[in-house]
Amino acid sequence: MKKILVTIYVLSIGKEFDIFVPIDIPLMNAINLIQKSIFEMSEGNYVIKQDNQIMLFNEAGNIINSNNVVKYSGLKNGSKVLMI
Repeated sequence: MKKILVTIYVLSIGKEFDIFVPIDIPLMNAINLIQKSIFEMSEGNYVIKQDNQIMLFNEAGNIINSNNVVKYSGLKNGSKVLMI
């Protein structure tokens, strides 16, 4: 499975994480994986939310459409994302 490395800044805890994200899955599924990874890497400081409560923004400040597959979402290797 092909993956990309994305840097995600999590506003609720004020920390940044580098996470590998599979490109062939829906972004909603990727958000679920991202949240689990952040929960583990933050030693439980991050509270996992329902997928529909999460918003991702790209470096330009635009909302990333969570209805897309990751490879069509505009994310690429090295992308920086803000998660709210």
